Amino acid sequence: MRSEPNEKVILAMWEDYEREGLPGILRWAADDAGWRPHSAGGRVFRGTEAYRAELERATATGLRVESTRLGPLWSQNEVVVVRGRLRTRRGGVLSDTRMYWLHRVSDGRVTWTASSPDLGGLLQEAGMDRGLAQEAFLVLHGEEPW
Repeated sequence: MRSEPNEKVILAMWEDYEREGLPGILRWAADDAGWRPHSAGGRVFRGTEAYRAELERATATGLRVESTRLGPLWSQNEVVVVRGRLRTRRGGVLSDTRMYWLHRVSDGRVTWTASSPDLGGLLQEAGMDRGLAQEAFLVLHGEEPW
């Protein structure tokens, strides 16, 4: 079942990201939120402070991350998925990838965020039926599901 309240939380969070960068996202997160960003090579960070420390460390080593949200959102209960692009730059090496972000929201706070170019894999990782990927894909790309 679609969750407009959770979608509003995620839209507001992304608006803060567009204005302030990653610090804008972190204020929406629960202290014990989990983070599995694609740019971290599969590592999972337990707690928002652990993720904040990793962001500071990665930035100090020259990693630059730019995320862009595109199109509508897809949600089901506490899960909200965003489609976009992820650009990372370290030194002269640029990577530009289609990306999906899966956010789990509880009581207006983000409790889990993971990103991947594999929408079905993200849904499965969140304990959802991988078969929902087709429906989510159509909505995220601005098409009506059947």
